[in-house]
Amino acid sequence: MNAIKALPIIFKWAKTLYDIIKQVKANKNQCQRLSKRVESIVVVLKDSSIENYSGTIKEKALQNLVETLEDIVNFVKKFTDASIFDRFFHNTDHQEQFEMFNMQLSHNVADLKLALDITSVFDQHQDMIDRQADLDEISTKLDDIALGMTKQQQELLNHKKEMKNEFKRRFDSFRFHLQQDVLKAQNLTEAKAIDEESKLFLHIPGHDLESEELIGQGGFADVYRGTWLSQHHRVAIKEIRITHLMDDVRQDFLYEISAMCKIRFDHVLNIFGACIEPNYYAIVVEYMSLGSLFNVLQKKQPHLSWPDRWSIALQMTKGVNYLHSMSILHRDIKSLNFLMEKAVDGYLIKICDFGLAKIRQETSRQTADSNQQRVSVGTLQWKAPEVLKFGKPSKASDVYSLGIVFWELATERVPYEELDEATISQGVKAGERLKIPSDVPHDYTSLISNAWSQEPSDRPTSEQLIQQIMIVSTTATEAIVMPRLLPTAFKQYDNSSLITAKSPKKPEAIPVVDSLSKGLEARINECQPCSDVRLNKQQLTDADIEIIVQQAIIGKRCKSLSLALNEITSKGASILADALRSNTTLLELWLSTNHVSDAGVGYLAQALSTNRTLTKLGLASNDITSAGVSHLVEIVKKNKTLNTIGLAMNRIDDQGVQMLANALAQQNTNLEILTLDRNQSVSDFSINALINMIKNNRSLKELWINDCSLSEKGKKKLQQATESKKAFKLVTTYAKPS
Repeated sequence: MNAIKALPIIFKWAKTLYDIIKQVKANKNQCQRLSKRVESIVVVLKDSSIENYSGTIKEKALQNLVETLEDIVNFVKKFTDASIFDRFFHNTDHQEQFEMFNMQLSHNVADLKLALDITSVFDQHQDMIDRQADLDEISTKLDDIALGMTKQQQELLNHKKEMKNEFKRRFDSFRFHLQQDVLKAQNLTEAKAIDEESKLFLHIPGHDLESEELIGQGGFADVYRGTWLSQHHRVAIKEIRITHLMDDVRQDFLYEISAMCKIRFDHVLNIFGACIEPNYYAIVVEYMSLGSLFNVLQKKQPHLSWPDRWSIALQMTKGVNYLHSMSILHRDIKSLNFLMEKAVDGYLIKICDFGLAKIRQETSRQTADSNQQRVSVGTLQWKAPEVLKFGKPSKASDVYSLGIVFWELATERVPYEELDEATISQGVKAGERLKIPSDVPHDYTSLISNAWSQEPSDRPTSEQLIQQIMIVSTTATEAIVMPRLLPTAFKQYDNSSLITAKSPKKPEAIPVVDSLSKGLEARINECQPCSDVRLNKQQLTDADIEIIVQQAIIGKRCKSLSLALNEITSKGASILADALRSNTTLLELWLSTNHVSDAGVGYLAQALSTNRTLTKLGLASNDITSAGVSHLVEIVKKNKTLNTIGLAMNRIDDQGVQMLANALAQQNTNLEILTLDRNQSVSDFSINALINMIKNNRSLKELWINDCSLSEKGKKKLQQATESKKAFKLVTTYAKPS
């Protein structure tokens, strides 16, 4: 852009900024400082001759200044907005953006060789004073700001009934997060500690959750059907009955939640994240509409056929087996801890309430201390004889408990319903068992009897139980019907050069592999500096990522890093994200077919909001949902270099596609290739948003959305939308090249 065109645009953006500054309601000092620096630049430009800015380098510098001013205006505008959330929330992120804009302006001055004293105009000490003044204003108005946020949210939620307890909880949550923001901005040590904790799992604010109906009560928590507001997603909210946590117990709780969030398996309940706030501790999990197996059996609705029961037994055993393969003992297996959902063919079963030993103990202590111990269905009926004798659980005792659930599934009765606990305990320790009705199939009777054998050594493992059930499935007159979670495995194909594709089935267990640091370093050392480093299918785990960062990203200054088909989780993604924040050499990062998940995407998004180098990001087959896409939306809004995002074979639905398409239509000018193929929950509800994206985004050149759930009519609409863009590549049906 030459000077004749650029200078009027620069002056126009500057004038717009001056007008907006008069209306800001938060971060006033930092906004005014930014405006004064822009004014200093404009004064010099107006006093200079246009000839001073001719030539390719100067014209490019003017173009950069135009883009910087446009971004600054859009950023400052949020502090005039009616939304109190945008004005005051995430102050640490605001601070990073102020720093980024001041740095960009100083670079603009240097590139244009303006007659300005950069050190004097961009005084970092003055920036600190401005920042502290803005923080002091927030600190003195915490209650007022939190109250305003709570009232505004209540209006947005359009609550028609009085919810005093909910209002108080939301107020406390907003106030807590405002305090955290101020603390992070004022104390670098605290900021680092808070950031490290945030990497353990997705922290969901209490004000982002709406508890609606009590659907269950357990030994340590009340479970509500509710909504995850920012994701517009139905969830179950397990509100734990504790009011405070000592530091050591709190740390144990954090690690327990972190371990649970990393588990992803078809028959283990998904945990989205948790809320850890003063007086409010909750775990947010997926909602299963039929509730517990216990409730289904007692209501006798829906009716379960024997093929249904065999299928349920197999799914339950698979869930237990997966936990055992991860060296996790459940310790409290019972029909109440298996949840059900209607599936395409039959029922989907998932095991829940595992891995929270420490918090159970703390809940019991606090409720006992406050005389609030609640009555719940006891678990003694499901306990193995050796646990009743010595109290030491094992995989074998889990299998015994599973045997009792098998009996419930066959009889639709409560175990030992008319007996007291003393009688039950005495009988079980003596080898007595529940009576199995004569009309139960012989093979199923054998399954129960084997599982609840008196001696732990006589019981089959969970894997052996699976084999026993599978043998029945091949010989029974009525075959076991497993729920159809996904269509049959997709044919393998190479989606251009973007994504290394394979069957979407994840391994049932993530093996623990020691970091073979010497071998890994040797493989990296074989690569040339500033070249591509390919470490696909190396069984890499999170423990290897530090080595890869040091040796490949920092040491080799690699341009492309491919880590597909490994065992990297959100923890590994967080380590990569930390490296990306200051990296200026890596252009491509391929993480296809790992276990990055939504939390990992969140870490990468935070890094890429400031990274100005990466151009390609591959995240195919990483169990990413629309919650993860919400993080990617922030990337496409802020990042100016990313031109390729690969999201094939994830669990993204229409909500996620609509969010991403709307952001690309309005706030992105650099993305060229987007792959969304093989996300089975994407349907025609996404068509209008995609058409709007295609029409309004000027940079996008390729969209892959084949093998989703689009109708032929929907595909035709998309194709019609691309007719005016002759060079646009739209893939709605994939044909493998011959």
